[in-house]
Amino acid sequence: MHSGRKIRSNSAEKTTGILFSVLVVAFLLSGCMSWQPDWDRSVSPAAGKDASPLLAQADRLLLTAGSRSELLATISAFESVLEADAANFSALTNLGHLYILLGAAYTTDLSEKIGHYQTARRYNEWAMYTNPAFQERVESGEKPWEACVVLTQREVPAMFYWVTAVMYHFKEGMSLPGKVVNKKWVEWCGIFLHRIEDIDPEWGGGGVQFSLALYYGILPKALGGDRQRSDAYLARSIEIGPDWLINRWGRAKYFHVRDGNKLDFENDLQWVIAQNLQHAGGIYPWKVYFQRDAKEMLAAADQYF
Repeated sequence: MHSGRKIRSNSAEKTTGILFSVLVVAFLLSGCMSWQPDWDRSVSPAAGKDASPLLAQADRLLLTAGSRSELLATISAFESVLEADAANFSALTNLGHLYILLGAAYTTDLSEKIGHYQTARRYNEWAMYTNPAFQERVESGEKPWEACVVLTQREVPAMFYWVTAVMYHFKEGMSLPGKVVNKKWVEWCGIFLHRIEDIDPEWGGGGVQFSLALYYGILPKALGGDRQRSDAYLARSIEIGPDWLINRWGRAKYFHVRDGNKLDFENDLQWVIAQNLQHAGGIYPWKVYFQRDAKEMLAAADQYF
């Protein structure tokens, strides 16, 4: 009798130990995403250098960057601006979204993707840092999502692209255990998005509402996830930006796939493909990506359902 209980006890302990080990391994493999301050980068303009010709050249390249090589040339051009003027807000925010696009559209290696998303996030933090009130608060120890209450309409692009970089990292760069461990990052995204909503809710042709639809759709209900609110934000995004590709592309890619709605999936993607990129809302290299990705998804529609 005593021997049998001991055997069962040892077996239970062994099982518990194995489960604990599995959880530890899952945690270690999950890629815990920690935020580290990175404010030591100089944001002071270099003396005697005029960055305006370099910025004009980068802006011209941005208008036609429809391939990987053209995107890399555009990124290089904006980085040249920062060599002359490290605090150039336009260069910082453009790099803050172009590195996201480089990861999402033109990179297949997972570690490289993550690196591009992290680089994008840092550029956007540096852009926020050009706001003196924000700079003062983070230098006193606040995190960006704590200090964002002082950011203004000027910094809306930096906040939005910070969120976009984190969401891409979360979606593409983390396993399920990683998403559980790093769920706080999604909550921090919500803080930024609601700050933008307070300042300029219609910025980006419904992109803010689309991101809020993702935000409330990602979070579990216990942490504030809300399917009804997510759906309302999604509908609002298309009302605000009826000619912006991101909203219908994203509705097909994330929401129609989730709901098993193949007909509307195909309808939205066909709409994206049919648009004239010169007239559609949004930044040109992103529009190229949305249209190309829509064609690829439509061709492989059966794999999604």
